[in-house]
Amino acid sequence: MKLFRDLIVVFLIISIFSAGQIFAQGNTFTKIRYQGGSIASNVKADDWNNTLTVTSSNITFVLKDGVKTVIDPKQVTGLSYGQEAHRKVGTMITLAVLVAPVALFGLLHKTRKHYIGMEWETADGKKEGILMQADKDNYRGVLMALRGVTGAAVSVSDEERKYIPVGIETLTVKQGEEAKSKK
Repeated sequence: MKLFRDLIVVFLIISIFSAGQIFAQGNTFTKIRYQGGSIASNVKADDWNNTLTVTSSNITFVLKDGVKTVIDPKQVTGLSYGQEAHRKVGTMITLAVLVAPVALFGLLHKTRKHYIGMEWETADGKKEGILMQADKDNYRGVLMALRGVTGAAVSVSDEERKYIPVGIETLTVKQGEEAKSKK
């Protein structure tokens, strides 16, 4: 009996130590598309092979062409999902659409695209932002990881609120109304 108890204690200690190592590495997502924003890149809007790594100290976005952007989570001023992500990061997306007008055809497609917008302010006070598209299998994880390290609520339209994981604070936006905070 004592041997069994000791084995369980050793197993639990190893599990806790291993979990700590895994969490320290952060969350890495590779099925991410860069749809536009303030990052200068030649990556096509339909390329999935970009990498987003979210840790408590940095949000790192490495694009397929090698462009790397590191963002301090404390500088993130807003997160958004779905059509609200398009609206909030709109001026940066306009540049991407002008560069790649083929992206307009994607607006006519009926499948759900999980757009995630992120806005931040640089150390010199400049406002920047990006629009990403996450895969249907990882968009919830991306939202939870970004929300967890930034503390920013996710702006979302009332119709798309059902796609946000339960427990994530949101700012629900109806057309013509101010954002309302929900948990």
